[in-house]
Amino acid sequence: MSSTRQRFGAFVVLVLLCSLIWHLKTGLYATPAQLLPDMSVTHIVLFQFKPSADTEAVSAACSRMLALKDNCLHPLSQQPYIKASSGGIDHSIEGIQNGITHAFVVEFANKEDRDYYVQKDPAHQDFIKSLDGIIEKAQVIDFTDRAF
Repeated sequence: MSSTRQRFGAFVVLVLLCSLIWHLKTGLYATPAQLLPDMSVTHIVLFQFKPSADTEAVSAACSRMLALKDNCLHPLSQQPYIKASSGGIDHSIEGIQNGITHAFVVEFANKEDRDYYVQKDPAHQDFIKSLDGIIEKAQVIDFTDRAF
């Protein structure tokens, strides 16, 4: 009887191992790296305004940047697609801003929305043009949280 139990136990283990291997090969269990295309994208924008830019022009540009959250519309749904947007003037005490005066953080649901925003969104393209003459330097970096 114990020999039958041992064979049955070995059979169960074999079936479980085969099932696990099949699931891994067919992709039913995705790794975090495989999930990245559907994960949100954080878009960080840093500005250094020209010293000649007056306070009103800088304030208006910052307001327009934050208004993109409502003004950028998805090409298919015609609804706003930016998940979140925040920003403001630098007040770091570290002294390593290298001229950067303002920072903005924009969150997108996925890479496709970010790509549309950067490459095609008419409201964003108009915003970029509106900065002509008042921006000394702009820097952008995008990342997906916990993707190293």
